[in-house]
Amino acid sequence: MKYLRPILLLTATALLVACGSRSSAQKTIDGKYIYEDNISESVVTISGERWTMRTKFGAPGYRYGTDDKFDYGEVKGNTLYYSGFIPYGKVSDGTLTIGFRHYFKQ
Repeated sequence: MKYLRPILLLTATALLVACGSRSSAQKTIDGKYIYEDNISESVVTISGERWTMRTKFGAPGYRYGTDDKFDYGEVKGNTLYYSGFIPYGKVSDGTLTIGFRHYFKQ
C-alpha cells in the first residue's frame, strides 16, 4: 500500500508525457514552401530533420535559365539551420520566413 501512491504518480506522469508527445508529433512543418518575385522562384522542401531549397532565376513569361541555386541544411524544432549551426529561417503558422521573404506552404 505504501508503494501504491508513487507507482500511480509515475504512471500518470508517463501517460501525460506520452499524450504530449503525440500532439506535438501531429504538428509537422514538413512540406513545400514557395516564394516568388519578379526575377526568381524559390521552393523549400522540409522533410524530417532536413531541408532543401532550389531557386530558379528568370522573369515571368520567360523560361527560367539553368543557373539554379541549391541550398540545404538541418531542421531543429521549427528553425532551419545552414551548415548545421547557422540559423537560416523559421516556420510559424504555415509560413517560412527567411530574412524578409515569406514562403507559403503548398
